Amino acid sequence: MHWIQFYIKSLLLLLISIQLIHATPFVPNDDQQVLAILPEDSSPPRYTSSADFSSDMNENSLAQTSELLERAYLQGDPRALGQARAQLDLTKDQSTETLMLQARALQSDHKFDEAKEVLRQILSREADHPDALLTLSSLLVVQGQFSEAMSYCKKLNDPALRVYALACEAQVKSMTGKLEAAKQTLKGLAALAPGLDASTARWIYLIQADAALRSEDTALSTQVFDVMDNQTVPALMARTDWLLSIGEYQRVRTLLQTHTDKDALLLRLITAQIKLGDPQAQKNLALMKERIDVWQIRQENAHMREQATYALLSKQVDLALQLAKDNWQQQRETADIVLYATAAIEAGSQEDIKLIRQFMTETKFEYSALEQALRLGKINGCLHCSADHTQNLTTQTSGAQMMNKDTPL
Repeated sequence: MHWIQFYIKSLLLLLISIQLIHATPFVPNDDQQVLAILPEDSSPPRYTSSADFSSDMNENSLAQTSELLERAYLQGDPRALGQARAQLDLTKDQSTETLMLQARALQSDHKFDEAKEVLRQILSREADHPDALLTLSSLLVVQGQFSEAMSYCKKLNDPALRVYALACEAQVKSMTGKLEAAKQTLKGLAALAPGLDASTARWIYLIQADAALRSEDTALSTQVFDVMDNQTVPALMARTDWLLSIGEYQRVRTLLQTHTDKDALLLRLITAQIKLGDPQAQKNLALMKERIDVWQIRQENAHMREQATYALLSKQVDLALQLAKDNWQQQRETADIVLYATAAIEAGSQEDIKLIRQFMTETKFEYSALEQALRLGKINGCLHCSADHTQNLTTQTSGAQMMNKDTPL
C-alpha cells in the first residue's frame, strides 16, 4: 500500500515539530565565508556542482524526493530537505503525488496555511483522497483546530483504512478531554504495530509517548520506549522529553551528547546540562546563539520554538515570552503549550496564564502537572517531580557530579 506509506511520511513531519532549515536565498560575501560546519560523521555531499544536480534532476522520481524528505525528518538533515525543495521548485508536474510532496515540504517550513491550501486542492480533485485527509487532519491538530481535524478523520470510511482512521481519531481525542480513551485505542493499535511498516509503527508510538507524558504514565512510557528506536530525531525528542519531565538529567546528557548538530536535541541537552551544573552548557548556548544569528541574517521565521527555548535557557524571559506567543499563533502541540506556559509563568504574565488556561478549559486539553503549575503560578523544570523526588534527585545529582559527571543516574 504505497500510498498509505506516502501519507505516513507526511504525517510524521507534524507529530513533533522539529524545526528543519529551509533558508531563503542567501548570498555569501565571498568564497571563503563559512556558512555552516557539518558534523564529522556527515555523509559525503551528493552533488559537487550544479551540473551534477541538473543531471540528476533528469532522472528524479517522486520516490526519491519523498525519501529525501523522510531523511530530513528522521535524521534532522537540512541538506536532504534543501535537495527535496530544489527538486520540487524545478518540476512543472502538478500530479496529486507531486502536490502531496509539496505539502510535506511546506509543512517542514512551517508554512501551514500554504500546505493546507495545497491539500484542499488535492481534495477538490478527489474528495476521499486518504493521504490528503489524514495529513490535513494532523495539520489542524498541530494548530489546535481539533473539531475540524476530527471531521477529516471521520471521512476515512474505507475498511482498509481502519487502523489509520482509529489512530487519527485517537490523536484528536487525546488532545480534547478523552486522553484515557485514546490510550486504550492506542494500546490496541500498538499491539498491531510490529506487523506494520516502520513509519506507521513510529507514528503510533509517538502519539502514545505524548499521551504517556501528559498522563504521567510510567508504565506506558516504559512500554513505548522499549519498542521505539533510539536513534531518529523524533524518537530521541520524545524519549528525552519524558526523561526531563521526571528529572533524569544525567540520562538525557548521555543520550544527547553526540547530537549537538540537531537544534531541537541540542536545546534539550543544554537543559539537562544546566540542571546538572555542567560548564559545557554555556559553550552549547553559545553554539545555539550562532545558529540563531544565522537564522536572523537569513530572515527565517520557522524556528520560533527553538528561539523561545533558547531565550528561556539564557534568562531572557521577556523575549522568550514574546517568541513563545508568536509561536503559539502557528502551532499548539504539547511542547508549544508547555513552552508558552513556562515563559508566561517565568515572566509573571497573568494575562498569558489566563489565556493558556482558557485554551485548556475550552479544548479540554489534559495535562494535570501543567495545569497545577499555571494555577499556582510556579513551574519546576522537572514538571513531574514531587517535592520529595526533587530533593532526592538534587542529592543524587550532587553526589554524581562529585564522582563523575558522565555517570548516568
